[in-house]
Amino acid sequence: MYWIFTILFAIAVMIPDIIRGDVYFLAEERAEEVAIFILGSIAFLTFIQNERRMAIQKKEKERTQKKMDQAVKDLVDSYSYIGEVNRKMDILMEVALGLADHSILDRKKEKETYDSIINAANFLLKAESTTIRFINLKTNKTEKEIWLSKETGLVMSNEALTDMGENINIKKQNDALIVSSPQRIRDVKSYLVIKGYDENEEGKPKNMEILKLFASQAIFLYSYMLKEERGVC
Repeated sequence: MYWIFTILFAIAVMIPDIIRGDVYFLAEERAEEVAIFILGSIAFLTFIQNERRMAIQKKEKERTQKKMDQAVKDLVDSYSYIGEVNRKMDILMEVALGLADHSILDRKKEKETYDSIINAANFLLKAESTTIRFINLKTNKTEKEIWLSKETGLVMSNEALTDMGENINIKKQNDALIVSSPQRIRDVKSYLVIKGYDENEEGKPKNMEILKLFASQAIFLYSYMLKEERGVC
């Protein structure tokens, strides 16, 4: 680009030597002025065109940079998501394996499995605490309740937990998220009550499906252990 301006400048300097005498109806001095004006106009238009091209290139570079930044962000998010999914699958396997072999299900294993469900629910929603409560829907009495420590124990009435619409297994109650088991076994349903959770995690449908699965596993474990205790085959 600079060599164009150099050539135009050189031509402009040499105009007095190039134009000698009148040119058609223009006197020599007027012709020189017109020639210099034309060369200046060409230089100015060339400069404007170059500035416009550079501005376009700058915008294109910025768009390309934004695309690269977004691609990097998406890649990082993808790796994070894959890691999160793998961890959730590990949690599901841990809980499922706790119920797979009935021959080793005893009171100790039962407690460990309930604790696994609570820890898994806490991990999924990044929650502070989770309580599992089994409620008899006929008598509206608590049959069993599990929490990791007394500090995380649940203070909530059974009516608040069971007051759900037909085919509704998830609801919010004050600062708690309540997830019930879709199944009712011997009139008993299990309820996960999760407190201090991350609302972003709560908004993910897959997390809600996993929590309903945990509630189902809890009621199945409760029912099986109850049969074993009563000696029902």
